Amino acid sequence: MRRVNRHLTPQPLPQRKGIDAVSFTLPDANDPTDNVLGTSTVLDYLVARFYPHQYELFASRFERKEVRDAQGNPVAPTAPLTGQKIWYYRELGQEKPVPFDMPVLYEDEWVLAIDKPHFLPTTPNGSFVAHTALTQLRVREHNPALIPIHRLDRATAGVVLFAKVPEARAPFQTMFQRREPTKTYEAIAAPLSTGGTELAPGESLTVRSRIENAHGSLQVAQTDIEFLAGDAPALPLETKAQLRERRRSGAGFSGQNAQSRITCLETFELAPGLLPDASTANPALPLPAPGRRLTRYLLEPHTGKTHQLRVHLAATGAPILGDVVYPEVLPIAEDEPALPLQLLARSLSFSHPVTGQAVLVESQRQLTLAPGPSGAP
Repeated sequence: MRRVNRHLTPQPLPQRKGIDAVSFTLPDANDPTDNVLGTSTVLDYLVARFYPHQYELFASRFERKEVRDAQGNPVAPTAPLTGQKIWYYRELGQEKPVPFDMPVLYEDEWVLAIDKPHFLPTTPNGSFVAHTALTQLRVREHNPALIPIHRLDRATAGVVLFAKVPEARAPFQTMFQRREPTKTYEAIAAPLSTGGTELAPGESLTVRSRIENAHGSLQVAQTDIEFLAGDAPALPLETKAQLRERRRSGAGFSGQNAQSRITCLETFELAPGLLPDASTANPALPLPAPGRRLTRYLLEPHTGKTHQLRVHLAATGAPILGDVVYPEVLPIAEDEPALPLQLLARSLSFSHPVTGQAVLVESQRQLTLAPGPSGAP
């Protein structure tokens, strides 16, 4: 029987169907610099700020006592605006259906690892709140304390680790910050070459670059790209002393901050019947034809920047198949169910920071275009 432990910290409003209440700091009517939108009460301000044409939406929340203060007491709709912090349940929109197939790969009293499917977000983000791994797992596992230790892109499948109790969060998050776990991924893309020679099975290429999130863009910004044949020493971690000095001086971090090793596992020809002739969800997404020569790669990230593996493979001229964002954002940035992003978080290994046990967690999934069990790593 699987174990479930819960060490819960009471919140002003309990989770509802795995979803936390949101907090909001109201303006202070006595502060002339605060914009109260011409209102004087909590209810009127919330309506004016969020739902100016749906008064009853917020009024009904007050009737159900679903607006609380920091002590958990119901807030009166006529309460004045004093800069207080309140909690309430967000209004959920219509969410796109996604798969919730999340088998457990590893579990102890501290953490839980699941095998995430493609298209399922790890945490609430944007238009996905209820349809996320975190929300669904909290309900399924009867554990409101669950929190992810790390994350996978919505388009990526594979191993994701969650803390089961609050006491596990700090030691496991510190473990990831120090780059102590070993992570491997599997991807399928076109053959790539280094120095004009195609990578043969067993040969590697190391990619280094600087990756920064670009505000308002689906893509990250990548500069200072470097390709190194074979393996290469890992980029050094910034020490605590260096971080303190950088913050003290106000200097920004400069230089390369992302590194991945790409190893060719095998090349193969795409079998017939795996894909339709064209994508119906995204006509701009090119689908490889039967007989096309492809490569299955082992990817080993030494750092964990946003979209790192996707931009590193795209930089080599061999973007991951099924990617609708790299090397360019397609006109319709919709995923094709017949060809999910061919990227899988294959394994995660680490020394358990609490018990000291050596742990290896491996995904049981296979990529759509993979040549079959005989080709599994």
